[in-house]
Amino acid sequence: MRQLFIQTNDQKILWNSGCSLFFVSSRVGSWRLPVAVKCRIGSLEETDLALLDTGAEWSVIGGETAKILEDEIESPTESFTMSTRLGKISGSLHRINISLLADQKSGYDLTVESSVFISEEWDGPIVLGYRGFLERIRFALDPGVISGEQMFYFGLAE
Repeated sequence: MRQLFIQTNDQKILWNSGCSLFFVSSRVGSWRLPVAVKCRIGSLEETDLALLDTGAEWSVIGGETAKILEDEIESPTESFTMSTRLGKISGSLHRINISLLADQKSGYDLTVESSVFISEEWDGPIVLGYRGFLERIRFALDPGVISGEQMFYFGLAE
């Protein structure tokens, strides 16, 4: 497994629990994602590529995915209108698990109970944003030396 450590005094502490390749300028449907990572939303069996966006306030999923997961999405905690690069969309915050998927022999998947903005109006890609998700984990992007070596490291922030 590719591991990152933090050195404190005389002790090495494991920093990440898993890692995977990340994808640069990937296409998901008609969308181009500058930085895409593999994830799973809730109990869905399929893996999705999601936009990793440290500048996005919230993680976002559209109504189609939400309809599939309606039995496991908790009641909304807050409703509001959010401004996106595609315009304003209305929706609400819900709690749901998001799993970051480790490559084979690269550690463990990381599942985080997350606050996600769900909007039936959103037809863009899954967005992994800061509040309610990225703020709960450690993560690092290593662009690698050559194409195909770019790694996304992740672990629980404790």
